[in-house]
Amino acid sequence: MEDTSRPFELPRVAVVITCFNYRPYVEQAIRSVLAQTYRNWECVIVDDASTDGSADHVRQLLRDIDDPRLRLLARTENGGQTAGFRDGFAATDAPFVAFLDADDVWLPDFLLAHLSAHLNTTHSAALSSSDVFLVDGDGTLLGGTFLALRKPRSGADRSGVAIAPGGRLAGMAPAIAYASEHPVTYFTPAVTGWLWSQCSAIMYRRGALEPVLSFPFKAKVGTDYLTATLAHQAGGSLILSEGLGLYRLHGSNLSTGTAFAGGNVRQTPAYRSYRSVLAADAADYLLANSAWLSDLNGRNFIPAFLTQHVRQFPELAGDPRLARYLTRGQPWRRLRLHIAQWLRRLGGRNSTGT
Repeated sequence: MEDTSRPFELPRVAVVITCFNYRPYVEQAIRSVLAQTYRNWECVIVDDASTDGSADHVRQLLRDIDDPRLRLLARTENGGQTAGFRDGFAATDAPFVAFLDADDVWLPDFLLAHLSAHLNTTHSAALSSSDVFLVDGDGTLLGGTFLALRKPRSGADRSGVAIAPGGRLAGMAPAIAYASEHPVTYFTPAVTGWLWSQCSAIMYRRGALEPVLSFPFKAKVGTDYLTATLAHQAGGSLILSEGLGLYRLHGSNLSTGTAFAGGNVRQTPAYRSYRSVLAADAADYLLANSAWLSDLNGRNFIPAFLTQHVRQFPELAGDPRLARYLTRGQPWRRLRLHIAQWLRRLGGRNSTGT
């Protein structure tokens, strides 16, 4: 009799729900994980010392649901998003990891679609990001796409590689086959800038995320900027054009307020004040890991990334550690940079009366 069983097991996915004072929303986030069509997951809810009773609410909810795949990790001190990411990540060992903000919601095929994309037979990637629907605090639909997501909007994106659906894997493991009319695109680490939706729309390979989360960042929030930007450097990204979750704009988000117009989501002043911290953290990580990232992506990778990074965050231009990367092979640019740094130092001395 012919053996028709598949020669492998499908991977487990770790889901980390991070919660701080989101009692009105956290139950819907948890139930959206329970509703996933892909069933091989475990979920850690990390409560970051909430003061609104979120942890007690989750405890009671988990007792009522009684599913061993769900567990609560309650922090005694507030540590911010970075601490929540690290604690949830350390509490699991699954080869794929997805973070779900407690105020967001996944649609039922989120895990299946992402895992199917990751297991494609064309390109392996460090992370994947799907599109999201934007809703307000009451769940009213505000928008059908996250504008910053690098998905094809008018024809093919020439810098990305189209990933064909299904293929041999679909025949070998029908449980992981996911059919969608929305394209999936692969972008190499050389494609820089923000490519993804927000935190709750991303799934990471554990191996790509581990060195990022183990780095001593100064930022306590805005962690998804660091994890997406830096994990991408290890293996590139898959962009799923399909909306697979709900991103809630309720006025308490760090990265956004309630203002939404024409596809643009306004950043809060609190988030903007963290931009420089996040930018410096990303540069620190890149410099600390420059040797293996250059081996992986080529000797021009670090200068190209830093050039784009300083263009986005011009306050980093005065960092002397970056000079040799930003001026490689450009002596006149190197001279202008040294002069600019000297003038800034001179201006600083004059402003203090020295």
